[in-house]
Amino acid sequence: MNSSASSGDAHSLDSIPFLSCLSSAERNEIERDCQFQEFGANEKIIQQGDDYRDVFYLLAGSAYVLNYSETGRVVSYATFSEGDFFGELAAIDGLPRSAWVWTMTPCTVAVMPGQIFRDLTTSNPELSLSLLRKLAGIIRTSDERIAEFGLLGAEQRMCIELIRTSTPDPADPKSLIISPVPTQAHYANVIGSSRETVTRVFGRLRDEGVVRRKDKTLYILKRQTLEQRALL
Repeated sequence: MNSSASSGDAHSLDSIPFLSCLSSAERNEIERDCQFQEFGANEKIIQQGDDYRDVFYLLAGSAYVLNYSETGRVVSYATFSEGDFFGELAAIDGLPRSAWVWTMTPCTVAVMPGQIFRDLTTSNPELSLSLLRKLAGIIRTSDERIAEFGLLGAEQRMCIELIRTSTPDPADPKSLIISPVPTQAHYANVIGSSRETVTRVFGRLRDEGVVRRKDKTLYILKRQTLEQRALL
């Protein structure tokens, strides 16, 4: 991990939707209070139990949240991409970090002191509402995941995760892609299963022409079929 002071477009908060209600001058001012850090792929950004309050804005790359069950099983339950922010819970309640955040790809982050984050959100009604909406989204997502783990099989959860994390293919808007596609170990953590199960599911979907992988991109060729498999 390397850190540096703010300089140039690479170290700008303009790409963060949460802060879009601020003027350019206001964003420039808070940029001076941030530290900008670079992380390589598969590096730790936050460790569970850490006792500091910084909030992280993801300027480039992708990362994911993971935790450990009482039996030691790794569970990954959220991913972040460019424009997202995380770490706000510790900034709000002052408690230690509740989970780990690891990079999936090389990442650039802006690190904002927790006090600056609290001052921003308590003084700006629009930011306060945006924060409440994000927290509500976390609760809804958690409810969905709890229901999925209790009611659905591993293959169904895998199909849902592929649909959830896919985006339209720029070359063919009728198709979906996941790029870069995470590792099978990551998917196993997300759906609470084994890598062997993930391998079998991918194999079946590939053999049936539902998905196709090329380099670091997974192409979803038959979304309707994938959705039907998620409901079986």
